[in-house]
Amino acid sequence: MPTTTVAYRSAVGLLWILALWYSWECRGLFVDGSAFLVQVARREFFFDFYDPRLYAMVLGQAPILTAVFLGVTDLHLLAQLLSLGLFALPTALYHLALMRVKDDPVLLAAVLAAIGVVFMTTSFFIVGEYNTAYAIGIVVAVRLVTARELSVGDGAFLVAVGLLAIRTYEVMLYLGPLLALMIAWTVYRIRPRPLVATFLYLAAILPFLGGMWVAADSVIHPFSEDHLSRTAATVLDAWQNVQFDLAMGAALVISGWALLRPRDLAGRRPYVLAGIFLILLALSPLLVLTDSLVRPHAKSQYTARSLAGLVIATIVVLMWLYTSPLGARFASFVALRRTEISSRMLAFACLIVLAVLPSNIYLTLEWCRYLDTVRTIVRSNSGVIAYEATPLSRRPLETLVESWILPSQSLALRGKRGDGIIAPPRGFNNWQPFPPAEPYPLGHYMWRD
Repeated sequence: MPTTTVAYRSAVGLLWILALWYSWECRGLFVDGSAFLVQVARREFFFDFYDPRLYAMVLGQAPILTAVFLGVTDLHLLAQLLSLGLFALPTALYHLALMRVKDDPVLLAAVLAAIGVVFMTTSFFIVGEYNTAYAIGIVVAVRLVTARELSVGDGAFLVAVGLLAIRTYEVMLYLGPLLALMIAWTVYRIRPRPLVATFLYLAAILPFLGGMWVAADSVIHPFSEDHLSRTAATVLDAWQNVQFDLAMGAALVISGWALLRPRDLAGRRPYVLAGIFLILLALSPLLVLTDSLVRPHAKSQYTARSLAGLVIATIVVLMWLYTSPLGARFASFVALRRTEISSRMLAFACLIVLAVLPSNIYLTLEWCRYLDTVRTIVRSNSGVIAYEATPLSRRPLETLVESWILPSQSLALRGKRGDGIIAPPRGFNNWQPFPPAEPYPLGHYMWRD
């Protein structure tokens, strides 16, 4: 069984290695990310098109804007810096959460479960601000459930993260009041209450409630009716995310066993059954050898984002109950305090993270092939390029195509002004940033290999 120190250090190292690798391979360009890159180069300023998610957008774009202000015009480097900013923000928050619980095997297992079940199975669409919102939920929760005193440092941290949460994602509609309630409970249960620290804790309640207000307003007055309806529809499509399904299946087996027969968690049987899901998850990249569409897909990670928010909220509540006086009244939480069970839970959480790795590695390599193909097509042609005449229209690359973004991806990957622009598929009549025949002028900004 891994010790808490080994699990903590390994998880942190893995998270940052993956963040750096994903950034190097420009995974931030996936779907909307290409439009972000083009708009930043075009404006030479932040791209902030949606106020309810403004703060996460701005922080994620900080590295690329710094480079733009310093005169960098290489779109390849800028794409890597955009990817770095998008991945570094949630990764840093999860790092801080892991650091806070590194000596508690059960809470450490809970954070690792959040990373394995949610972050690693839904973050291919890293430009989605929900990645940061979920990390905020976890890092704030662990700060509160592990607090033994009201400190100025923790209070200031809560205020800072709370301010970020005001405009991060619609999930704050329920995460915001949940975290605000946890802060109020922490102030109620801890004594003494130093004046400055208490003020900061109480002040931190307001931005989380503000995040709830902004989220509610964004739902009542959505960016567009079509956007809201499509987002709602994806909730029912979460099953398409094979990685999320299998990771959740393993987690639900252990959770159900903990609820019904918690003492059995000291033995092997629950983990053997849950391990079947993890073995299938680790082997899931082999599904690409079949003709079935049931396999890891980069685009399917986006479909599970709404359901993943409920998973994060559940983990937050369970951590809160485990550390509260109420935890002593539940056999499941009492059993988790036994060393032989807590160590097994930690090992199982580590296995969830490791089981997701093969499919994430495969998807990243598939993305690299996709970008290389788009770059080759764009640089081997001029003018408007018919999508149907390219390898992108055939499997497996077609699974990575988002029709409206093809012109922006082409523009970002051009090596010179006369290179081609790939048009969306025939019959595509939805919105796109610019007509393929009239690309934005990007001046000196070009992709340099």
